[in-house]
Amino acid sequence: MNDAELLAEFAHSESEKAFTMLVNRHIRLVHSVALRHTSNPHQAEEITQAVFIIFARKARSLGRKTILSGWLYQAARLTAANFQRAELRRVRREQEAFMESTREVTQTDTAWSELAPLLDDAMARLRRTDRDAIVLRYFENNPCKKLGRRWGWRSAPHKSV
Repeated sequence: MNDAELLAEFAHSESEKAFTMLVNRHIRLVHSVALRHTSNPHQAEEITQAVFIIFARKARSLGRKTILSGWLYQAARLTAANFQRAELRRVRREQEAFMESTREVTQTDTAWSELAPLLDDAMARLRRTDRDAIVLRYFENNPCKKLGRRWGWRSAPHKSV
């Protein structure tokens, strides 16, 4: 079954099997978004769980044309951002209360740590359909032909040079 069919089954009958299949299908995507935002595996797991709880609550309100992986990507990004804001407030309160110095963050890959926020910022500015296409193509490694069929695109005929 595809995502739309599983989503419809879960939304209609709260099928645990359909929900489990959707979670298994998309958990790596959600976790990778959360991990890029937090650089903390434990926090990424918490965010991933929160995203699927949100999904379970909102599944009935998702339209038939919703690209679930795109929706989950956006939900993970927003949940991670909210998590980070709450975490920042907590850290600031602790620092003020205990007069602690800021903790040092080690960076294993400077280039990626500088690029990751830019990637997510750029993705956030895209239209939903563009973001969905990028998530499906590059995050889920779907071939262009499959995406073209999904959206009804026709490829231009090849010309010999």
